Amino acid sequence: MADVKVKTLKGFNNQGVYAKRGSTISVSVERAKELALLGLVEEPKVEKAKAESQNKQASKPANKAAAKPAEKKPNE
Repeated sequence: MADVKVKTLKGFNNQGVYAKRGSTISVSVERAKELALLGLVEEPKVEKAKAESQNKQASKPANKAAAKPAEKKPNE
């Protein structure tokens, strides 16, 4: 799991290492959410991978036949 960097709001013991108030620490996403719920760090900013939009028009095929010229009607 990827780690995120969060800024501490209060000093606390972070798994055996003291994290000072105002410092930036690197923790897992789950740990960051847990610390945020306790009010010890700022809310983590986790960016999810954006899925490509599926509602776009498909590109035109390269092997499509050329358009035929329209037939002209004889003049009367």
